[in-house]
Amino acid sequence: MSLRLPRVYALTDPSSGVAEPEVLADRLFAVGVRAVQLREKALADRRLLAAADTIGARARALGAAFFVNDRVDVAKLSGAGVHLGEEDLPAAEARRLLGPAAAIGVSTHDLEAARRAFADPAPDYVAFGPVFASATKTMRPARGLDALARAAAVKSRPLVAIGGITVDRLDAVWAAGADAAAMVGGLYAGGRIEENARAALDLARRHGPRRRLYLVGFMAAGKTTLGRRLAERLALPFVDLDEEIEKKSGRTVRALFETAGEPAFRALESELLAATAALPAAVVAAGGGAYAGEANRRTIAGLGTAVFLDVTLDTVRSRLKGKTDRPLFVSEEQLAGLYAARAPFYRMAPVAVRLEGCEAVEQAVDRVLVALDDFERIPL
Repeated sequence: MSLRLPRVYALTDPSSGVAEPEVLADRLFAVGVRAVQLREKALADRRLLAAADTIGARARALGAAFFVNDRVDVAKLSGAGVHLGEEDLPAAEARRLLGPAAAIGVSTHDLEAARRAFADPAPDYVAFGPVFASATKTMRPARGLDALARAAAVKSRPLVAIGGITVDRLDAVWAAGADAAAMVGGLYAGGRIEENARAALDLARRHGPRRRLYLVGFMAAGKTTLGRRLAERLALPFVDLDEEIEKKSGRTVRALFETAGEPAFRALESELLAATAALPAAVVAAGGGAYAGEANRRTIAGLGTAVFLDVTLDTVRSRLKGKTDRPLFVSEEQLAGLYAARAPFYRMAPVAVRLEGCEAVEQAVDRVLVALDDFERIPL
């Protein structure tokens, strides 16, 4: 098989402070991690198999890579991939037992071992390390980035760096030629699991293609609030189309509607939307009505990717309560009619993100980023 590993590869470990590996995996999956290895050497066999079954089912539903450490038998029973150490079954024997579709990785600790592993047709990826001093690899000295680069020079399949990898070392590890970074302590430091995972994933995303993202959806869907944070996490410029309209016209959106009428507003909106072509990459918050226009939809499709922020009408009502700056919010009845009229256009967006149940901005941005990762099929 031809395996494409995400750049960020998480290993479960008691150092996470999370007693149940299934819970830990769910927390990692929720923020966007798409490669997880179950490494729980102290678990009894029955408990290990139960965890592998649960995490494996979740991984398959998400299209994520999932591996069991060392245990070919557990991998076979749970339908998982397996990661093998130097003292475990040879990769060729694991392949014979697991079949051609199973993903198999092997550990190596010096250049000659890496050469042999890459020459072996059985494994799908080769791990090399410890690159840095590691609390989980205390029996071996750190190999360093130069040794990692030498292993990368002979690779014929994905190379996974492992050992002491923290968020601030990721760029150096990838620059040395690793395709993925296996992380343990760097993910669980300080108990900030989601925070550390987000930071690692966002660095990986910044190594992906730069693009223009257009957030579309009904008024009060969160396009500006989420757009600003999304742009920060991707290190991209942020453009709020309504703010640009106000700068260009010298009037508030409401005043522009009242003095010049909606047609004039829409014309300026389309002009400034087309002007985002001057930005090589950006996050753009479009106005609530922008995507209802066919010409605007064509413009966005030609420049980037539309992302529909999907919220319920009840959520919109609660967010607009007491607001007086929305020119098209006249009454409850008018709001419901406008919501229903625009909904079919929003659903034309290639990426849709349901935001109900998000309790915080960061959680909502996670959902947007994961939806984009899945849409673009970019390994992280």
